[in-house]
Amino acid sequence: MGGEWAIVSEDEALARLGAERTVVRGDAVTFAKGADGTVVIIVDAGDRPSGNAVAGERAITLHEPFPDGVLEWLSPAGWSHPPFYALVRLTEGCLELGEVSESFSVGGSGGLRCELNWDAKLPPELLDRVRPVADTPLPGVEWLAHLPDDPGAALRDFLTGWYADLPAAAPFPVPAVPIPPALQAFYDLAAGRVDILGQQDAIYPPDRLEIGGEDDDRIIIGVENQGVWEILIGRDDPDPTVYHHYGAGGDPVVAERGSLGAYLLLFSLTEAAVTSPVTGHAILDNQQLERFTRHLIPVPLQPLAVPADPTHLYVAPGLVALTAGLHGDGTHVFVGGRQRASLRAARDWTTAWSRFNG
Repeated sequence: MGGEWAIVSEDEALARLGAERTVVRGDAVTFAKGADGTVVIIVDAGDRPSGNAVAGERAITLHEPFPDGVLEWLSPAGWSHPPFYALVRLTEGCLELGEVSESFSVGGSGGLRCELNWDAKLPPELLDRVRPVADTPLPGVEWLAHLPDDPGAALRDFLTGWYADLPAAAPFPVPAVPIPPALQAFYDLAAGRVDILGQQDAIYPPDRLEIGGEDDDRIIIGVENQGVWEILIGRDDPDPTVYHHYGAGGDPVVAERGSLGAYLLLFSLTEAAVTSPVTGHAILDNQQLERFTRHLIPVPLQPLAVPADPTHLYVAPGLVALTAGLHGDGTHVFVGGRQRASLRAARDWTTAWSRFNG
């Protein structure tokens, strides 16, 4: 194979670093550094949504733990650094992806992540070779049968299926303040698994709960990831209303339509749509949105008022979708799954993907 997507041997890939180079092996990835600081990263082909692998048509994701010293290679001091080059190891050699840029993020149980990006999109046939999608069982949607009458049972069945790959950990500590039964049930389901508490928005662990300020006796149960709003509930109602308190600008307090039990399910679905290992995002007009949602089952609960009013949730086996009208024309659509196969069909539901790694 020649041209833009050339295959070279590993020796050829490393030779560009010169004779004085350091090579270390991580989990499904090889890192090499030359004397001038140039770095070559060779990741093994394969589908590892929570591991080191090609994540999309122009992205590789690397996860902790990194081999000793490699973080300093990828993030050296100063505003500039020598170039980084990425390749994918196939049986016949290494596929050249070219020069890449890097960015770092932290979230959930995966800890620190480094994303490597290149300019030209991998063609679908090459993407399927470097990141073949396993035919794995997907979480079902049988939990919908509990709705709208029993959101607590729906939440239990959804979380049990969606996070089946995450083992339960030690129970959370005793809450810092008395809490409603629905919130305690949520903590029991989370059982110490930080992903379930959220990454875009987050429900506080029980020992971090606190009462609001002097003029507010509601319980602060969570926060938006940049601190734009706090999530609050009343203290005395067994299934209280959920409020969002904004720190500055706009309406200071927004009440959700549903009570806490329904909110915790919608919160969990929102996090699944936005922060799962496999995700996509598009902005669709009304006609495109109508065609897109034909493939999905609407969640039969009142829509959320935050982050946009209304925010709707939809599901399919192994997939959650969120739609919200934000910042101008069109509707933002987010889709998420924990298995690559769950998003494979959605690849063809629209041509408007701005980000998609299914």
